[in-house]
Order: sequence, then structure tokens, then C-alpha cells
Amino acid sequence: MLTADPSTLTFEGHARAVVRQVQGVLAELLTTLDANPHDPQSISRRTGLNKNLAWKISKIIQTDDPAVALEQMPGDSGIKIFLRCVEQAGAPAPVLEAAQAAIREYDRLIRVHSGDRATLEIMGSELGSAGRQQRDEFHRKMLFQGASYVWGAQAGVILKVGLVGPGAEPGLLDFVSLSALVDFRRFRAGVTWVMAVRRSTNDDGSAMPTSLWEPVDARYAGADCPPLMADFCSQPLPELRRFTDASGANYELVEGPVGNTGTKTVVVGAIQRRIPYYRTPVNEWGEHAAMCDTPAKLLILDVYFHETLTFAIPPEPILYGNLGPAIRCAAHGRDRNRLPLHETLQDLGQGALPVATPEVRRYNDMVRTLFERVGWRPAQFRGFRMKIAYPAIPTALVLRYPLPAAPQDA
Repeated sequence: MLTADPSTLTFEGHARAVVRQVQGVLAELLTTLDANPHDPQSISRRTGLNKNLAWKISKIIQTDDPAVALEQMPGDSGIKIFLRCVEQAGAPAPVLEAAQAAIREYDRLIRVHSGDRATLEIMGSELGSAGRQQRDEFHRKMLFQGASYVWGAQAGVILKVGLVGPGAEPGLLDFVSLSALVDFRRFRAGVTWVMAVRRSTNDDGSAMPTSLWEPVDARYAGADCPPLMADFCSQPLPELRRFTDASGANYELVEGPVGNTGTKTVVVGAIQRRIPYYRTPVNEWGEHAAMCDTPAKLLILDVYFHETLTFAIPPEPILYGNLGPAIRCAAHGRDRNRLPLHETLQDLGQGALPVATPEVRRYNDMVRTLFERVGWRPAQFRGFRMKIAYPAIPTALVLRYPLPAAPQDA
């Protein structure tokens, strides 16, 4: 039993001690009743517990991850049922008293550090890695449902694809990008949605002087045209409206019907050439970001690098909690906005397509169109993919890599 004042303990130290204490007394209680702590059926037979509660108790005892143990702790009524059952089954009084003391310490952990059990589970997620991705997804799904209601819209998939290849001169690269909202639908009349925003910035968020973007689909080359990739959009074509702000030209999906009858798939594509990639005092990193500003069931970020750009392979995935220049502002400290990311970067390898993903219809055709537009061969590129189910908004998923120094003059 803990003897220190818990208010002087860190949450992590107190929580780990409580979990060890609870695990120990639960295991001892069951073994005194000749029940196997690792076998829920044995626990149920010896104590009379229902199968679900017996499974929870066994899971708490077996796990090496304190986050899982806290997640599986029964509620007040479940704990009372368990203590009553083991008492009726003949558990020795000293062991039963030790179990009651451990439960009181668990209650004190909640009272001192979190205030309620739901908050305790959130805080406890940081104590272990087992099952962390599943826990993250569970909470993000709840956020997705609430955000869909608040914003009045959602998408099936946010898709971002980038091709990074050598430019016309040493130290320059060309970048081809595709952005799509797949199966976007509104839940409230009058909802519009920004679809195409193009920005190039330095590490500190200031604007990077680069060439103008050009559309992938040459049919949309006019100055006021949205850069649609019409062959991959839903029909009739989504209507986009142009507006300008401090960031430049933007295009938004106009108002439309709510629900399934108004579902749209919007795909835009653009090319930017002559982007400098040698390291400078204001640019140490190359980054390709997917801005998660739409409630969506899935985010996919794919970036393909030319085999000669070895400095970019493999990129590092990072999730930031803020959008726009704030995530790049050195004065604020980039990593202050960094969020946990437990999804794994997928190496798609190098070679010819396909590298399709089942959630996006005609994915290979889309990517093949990007390659053909700039005359690059897919076999010379290596792809990397990140998938996040129910991505939190607003966040920014970034694939970054250190930029190389310019070669020294001979």
C-alpha cells in the first residue's frame, strides 16, 4: 500500500504504483480461491463472476501495460460485484482487506490526478504503447462524429498525392500534386468548402518565392479556372468558386444539396516547377503536408520521390496540431505543436504501378496521369504512404526530410 501523500507524486509514478498494487492483490485473491488468474473461465467457475467481468479481471492481471490495466478497470458497480463474489467464495479476510485498500488507492488516484474515470483513461494512454493506435482511433472517431455535426459536412477520404522529381537545373526540383475529397457530403444547407489552396513557405512560415502553379489538366489552364482533374471528379462536375485572401487564390466547393444526393468527389491537380532544395539559413527541411481540415473517415498521404533525390528517402512522418504558418514558426518552437503519431510509414517500394489503395476508386489512373503529365517514369520513383483513420481536425500530417547543402565550388 502507498504511504506517500499522492499529491506529491507525479501522475505517472502514482498510476504505475496503483496498477502494480491492484494487479498483485487481484492475483493473490484468485489464487487463494484456486482460480487461475490467466483463465477467465476458471475465474468465473470459482467466483461466480459473469464472463465479461472475469475477462476484465484476467486482462488487468496479465497485462504488462499500465494503460491497458487502467482501461480494463471495472466501474464502481463491477468492483463491488467482484469483491462480493470473492468474499462469498471464501477469500481470506486479510487478502480481501488488501484488495479493498488497493481499490481505495485507485479511487484516490482518480480524485487527485484526473477527477473522473474517463479523464483517467485519457491520461493513462501515455503510460504504455500496447493498443495505443487503437485507443487513438477510438477517440478520433468520436471527434469525427462531433466535427461532422459542427461543420455540417464530411468526406469518405482525404487523398493527397505528391511526385517529387528533379528540376531543369541542379538544386531545383519540380513538384506535382493531387488533392481530393472523395465522397464529400453536406449535412446542412449553405455549407461551402475550400478545395484548392496552394502555398510554398520557408521553415519560418514566410512566403517562398517560386514559380506559378500550372494545372495538371491542361483544359483548366485559364487564370480564373479551378485546377480540376475532370476525368476523376464526380459527374456532373463539381462547381468551384474562386476567391482571394492573404494567402492568394483559393477555390471553394459551392453550396449544394445535403445528404447522399449531394455527394461529390472533387479532384484537383497542379504542378510547380523550379523549387530550390539546397539548404539555406531559412530552409533546412523539405516538407510535404496534408492539411486535415475536413472531417473524414480516412486520410491518405502518398509521396513519390525520384531515385536521385536520396536525401529525401525515407521521409519522416510528423503530425502537428496546428495548421498554417504557426506550425513552422521557429519563435514558437515547432515541436510544441507536435502530436503523438502511432501509425506507421509504409514503404511502397520502387517500380511500376500499381500501388492502389482500395478506398480510392481509380487511384492508379490518377497517379499515372500525374506521371504522364510531366513525362516521368514511375519505375524511377519510390513511394511512401501514411494512412490515418478518422484524422483529427485541425491537424497537419507532414512528410519531411533534411535538405542537402549546396556543393562547394571547386
